Amino acid sequence: MIKNSKILITGGTGSLGFELTRILSEHNKIIVYSRNEERQYEMKQQFKNVPLIFRIGDVRDTDTLEYSLRGCDYVIHAAAMKDVIMCEEQPTQTVYNNIDGSRSVITAAYKAKVKKAVAVSTDKAAAPSNVYGASKYIMEKMFAEANHFSETLFCSVRFGNMIDSRGSLVSIWKQNPNREIKITHPEISRFFFTVNDGANTVIQALEMAKGGEIFIKKMKMAKIKDVLTLITGKKEFEVMGLFPGEKVHEDLLSQNEVHHTFEQDDYYVIRPMEHNPNPPKIFSTENAVPFSPEELKELVFNAR
Repeated sequence: MIKNSKILITGGTGSLGFELTRILSEHNKIIVYSRNEERQYEMKQQFKNVPLIFRIGDVRDTDTLEYSLRGCDYVIHAAAMKDVIMCEEQPTQTVYNNIDGSRSVITAAYKAKVKKAVAVSTDKAAAPSNVYGASKYIMEKMFAEANHFSETLFCSVRFGNMIDSRGSLVSIWKQNPNREIKITHPEISRFFFTVNDGANTVIQALEMAKGGEIFIKKMKMAKIKDVLTLITGKKEFEVMGLFPGEKVHEDLLSQNEVHHTFEQDDYYVIRPMEHNPNPPKIFSTENAVPFSPEELKELVFNAR
């Protein structure tokens, strides 16, 4: 576990940033960097006895980021536009935030001489089919490239859906299980785990990073229909068709990436400049281990 360090978290008031702060603040000095004043105020109330530092700032503001990163050992880049439909409708803003913002984080990190920087990515970056996934794919490439011109070590971590994050569909469905709910495809499936799992995955990636890697946690999958049946008690749902850019099955590791991928305990690790003569198979919700009914029930109802 990282201790006695100074860590800046972009998007620090989001669900993942909050959990990272909760875990890391016990033994480290944390800077919560975000542009949301209201959430920063709420977070201050929840961490009243923890000496956090709050910085209002946009990730695209390189000067403010560099100033905020002075003296930091690590930066966790969790700020992003994440809503798939919104990103599809507003690709220009997605580029500004997810690509230009990531470039700004990279520049500020190496200028501030940060030891390590980790970018939070998504399964949608593997063989991307939508704007959000494409923006995160480019972010991963930028973080890998940054190792060629900086003493700072840059890496990325890629995972699926955090089932208990603020505003997640599962959280919304649980709040109102009797509402009319439609699905986009009867076989649609996703990788799931908790915000706490996500935070610990980011921390482990930061600890393991040697520069340029993409760390992928071996995750379990579930069909959306099975999740909804647990929440609503229903077994049949109206099918409305896939959204633009939406996949039936998600990949965490694509066919183009397996030849540069190595297994390391509970992780797949993509090392872009290394070749694996015995590569793993693609890692998709089509071939991943599903949650057992008991595991899925525990995940859906007892997360948080």
